[in-house]
Parts: sequence; C-alpha cells; structure tokens
Amino acid sequence: MRKCIRCNCDMVENFDVKVEGGANGLRITEQGVFKDNLGKVNVAVCPECGYLEFYLKDTEKIRD
Repeated sequence: MRKCIRCNCDMVENFDVKVEGGANGLRITEQGVFKDNLGKVNVAVCPECGYLEFYLKDTEKIRD
C-alpha cells in the first residue's frame, strides 16, 4: 500500500493515465529509436488531500 507523502494516508492505487486528443495512456521507454518499453504508468491518489503519485508496477526492466 502506498502512503501519501503529504498527509501519510493510504493512497488508492491502479488508476490509469489518459491523454486527451486521441492517445490513450502514457508509457515509459528508454531513450532512442529502438529501445524497450519499460511499462505503463499508473497513478495512486490520496483520498484526503488529492496528491497524485505516478508509478510503474513492474520495475524488473529498469534494474541493472
């Protein structure tokens, strides 16, 4: 469970990020033309203060 860094409440996880204008969601990729897709960006929201936190569920691809 993620904790809000502002008010220390439990955050609600697994929200999707949508981009207006035809693109659906955001993905993190390595720099370069033929680099790996590192994962889908997810969002956790604090129900108390509204703080948003972006995170990747699977971090295996970014570890050395």
